[in-house]
Amino acid sequence: MVQAKREGYFSDDGLISRRIFFDPEIYREELAQVFAKVWLFLGHESQIPEPGDYFTNYMGEDPVIVWRDPRGKVRVFLNTCRHRGMRICRTDFGTAKQFTCPFHGWTYSSEGKLVGVPFLEEAYFGDLDRGKWGLFEVPHVQSYGGLLFANMDPDCMRLDEFLGDLCWYLDIYLSRALGSIQVLPGRQRYTCKTNWKIASENFAGDSYHLPYSHASLFRIDAPRLNPVSYQNSPNLYSVTTAHGHGLCGISAEGERFAADLELAKELGAEAVEYVEETQRRLEERLSKAQAKVYTLAFGNVFPNFSLNNFSALRPFGFYLWHPKGPGAIEAWQWAGVDSEAPQGIKDICRHEFQRQQAAAGVTGQDDTENFEQVTEATRGVVGQSLDFNYQMGLGHEKEIKPPRHLPGKVGPYYSEQNQRNYYNYWAGLMGLTASQKPGRAAGKAAARGANGKTNGRTKGRAVVGPPRRGKAAKAKSGLRL
Repeated sequence: MVQAKREGYFSDDGLISRRIFFDPEIYREELAQVFAKVWLFLGHESQIPEPGDYFTNYMGEDPVIVWRDPRGKVRVFLNTCRHRGMRICRTDFGTAKQFTCPFHGWTYSSEGKLVGVPFLEEAYFGDLDRGKWGLFEVPHVQSYGGLLFANMDPDCMRLDEFLGDLCWYLDIYLSRALGSIQVLPGRQRYTCKTNWKIASENFAGDSYHLPYSHASLFRIDAPRLNPVSYQNSPNLYSVTTAHGHGLCGISAEGERFAADLELAKELGAEAVEYVEETQRRLEERLSKAQAKVYTLAFGNVFPNFSLNNFSALRPFGFYLWHPKGPGAIEAWQWAGVDSEAPQGIKDICRHEFQRQQAAAGVTGQDDTENFEQVTEATRGVVGQSLDFNYQMGLGHEKEIKPPRHLPGKVGPYYSEQNQRNYYNYWAGLMGLTASQKPGRAAGKAAARGANGKTNGRTKGRAVVGPPRRGKAAKAKSGLRL
């Protein structure tokens, strides 16, 4: 029965079964093969500037503490006591030299060491090796331009290898500020009844929904909400890179800077000077081609870290879609500002974060409604027998001639190449394969091996055997949709 459920999830012609968003077996494999194997974004260094500063987060469903030790090193620990598993830190952020478990009182330092055990002599007769019972430390933690990532896999690829060509674009995102990116205190957090992939793929590649889902936004006569004078430009593209990353609305010839300058003129001389200086800063720090891109509209770093920054007059948006079962997520989001921006610009960015991609923002509510209604409308038995269609632009890749100076695979503004790339990498990690000849029928009996596992193909879609584990699964890039 389980194997039968897992047959036919993918085709190589851009169709994906709706069941991958509901199947609890698939979800459990995702926690092991995706969230415990790839680099995950946790936060920004500006959130923990001093020794002892910490914030809490999740890696998959594992709670973690991101903590700066006395020597300034950023460490990540599982937020669970080694004695009975109690959560040792129950606050979102703060400063602490140590944490004491509220259950039995085991105490840990910011280096993860077990430094205190109540009644060590009386209860344990001194026979407890505290060196073996420190907090579990995540083996790999690295910063890219202040963005903090961690990886549970001791044998993982390097972060720069995982990001690949995406680094060229992230450098734009991280370099335009006159000072440094400063994440504003606090975070918004809310629940949504959807699968984590639905939210992530929306940021990875869905420009197509903007004119319809956010139609009210485009009708508002409020330039700061809707700086879209560049929208009809032929020089806007979607970009996808290896390992499932995707970006939308990339400007190739300076359209976003020109739009920013026009908007700044409405705000006054200080805003104009600031926007012009951010452009000069890009030209000083990066290549001419990167300076023309100017800013990233929105995108997703695989698997669940989304970001946006449409304008120097808008905030740096950071979003995590935490999985909470196959049909639920917690959305966590932060706003960042340029530490050296005029206070008036910082205030605009803070206000725009609340008005736009926030829990009660104009676009945030639209997206949440989409995510939940897609999930609700496809949870039925018949509904799950159907496929999602990701065929936009498939087979027409040669009809666009993108600028050669943009790294990655560059496609048209309206395209689903990014989603296909996203699920291609996801499928490789999960050990799923697809039919090379859609429409070809094959008997299920012929596809089964002696052990009863289905590793062949039927009905033009993949018949999936057990997911691969280990290094081989990590190295594969998966099917081509």
